[in-house]
Amino acid sequence: MSIAKDGTFGRSIVHFLLVALILLSGCVTTERVSFVAQGNQYARDGLLREAADSYKKALIQNPENLTAHRNLGMVLVKMGDYKGAVRHLEKAMSKFEKDFDANYYLGEGYRAQDKYAEAIFHYKKALKLHDGDIRALKPLAWSYFKIRYYSEALTIAREMQKIAPDDDQSGIIAARTLLKLKRPKEALAMVSTAKKQIAAASRPYYNSVEGDILYELNDYEGAARAYREALKEQPLLAGALLGLGRYALDHGKNQQAITYLERAVRLRPRLTEGHYLLGKTFENIDREKSLKYYKYFRRQAAADPEFIARLNEVKQRVTALQGKGNTIKR
Repeated sequence: MSIAKDGTFGRSIVHFLLVALILLSGCVTTERVSFVAQGNQYARDGLLREAADSYKKALIQNPENLTAHRNLGMVLVKMGDYKGAVRHLEKAMSKFEKDFDANYYLGEGYRAQDKYAEAIFHYKKALKLHDGDIRALKPLAWSYFKIRYYSEALTIAREMQKIAPDDDQSGIIAARTLLKLKRPKEALAMVSTAKKQIAAASRPYYNSVEGDILYELNDYEGAARAYREALKEQPLLAGALLGLGRYALDHGKNQQAITYLERAVRLRPRLTEGHYLLGKTFENIDREKSLKYYKYFRRQAAADPEFIARLNEVKQRVTALQGKGNTIKR
């Protein structure tokens, strides 16, 4: 190949390189945008891990991509990585403060970590954007329930019953709240009425609530029947297992109590009352196990207003156990 004296070949090479650089630049830009779009498609298809990986790639390219932070945070909530979810969603708030989903999922991330004040703040922000949205009303009611703001929880549950009369969970929240407000007869009447019209899938949960109400009314045999009915249809229902464990313990059937209670805390490791009851059950069976369960209870109860009143009682029980010698293990 000969080179033209007028430099035509040289100009052609420069032109070719410029065009190539422009095309490559366009490819990079397109790929940066596509990672978020790719993640969105994965999320719509239910491929959460793949969606998270795509959003993370988008953030490697641009750490300030707030859309990627938002969408990654939402996916991480669904994957159970609540700390990571909160970190990314908080980062996205500067752009998505008025976004329903960003606030709703941030509330979910905080609630899963028992940070109920923060959860309530974001659920309420979400509801300002979508007034009466049942997705945000449910966890808002449960959050108020957990911090013992029972009047607020009951108000929201009744609002839910008006907005979505076919949603069975609102009746469960209302009944449990009435029970905490020492109005068990009202709670029982509500459950009895609801059980005539609820979907079959919700029946075990209502039976479990009914068991708790009957226990409060000192109808222990009726409570045990309700728990057993719940477990027939939903064998992995921790609340019903807890109820039967408490029933067995109160009737001196320690081995049976252990079976139910250990299964309950395996299903729900943060079941605070389950650890308290296991501590009591093991007191005269296995000192070390009793202390282990009481230790867990004390750690959990310190952050849970519902159980703070029992801390002094458990402290005395632990002191008494520590003063005993080793007991024979079962």
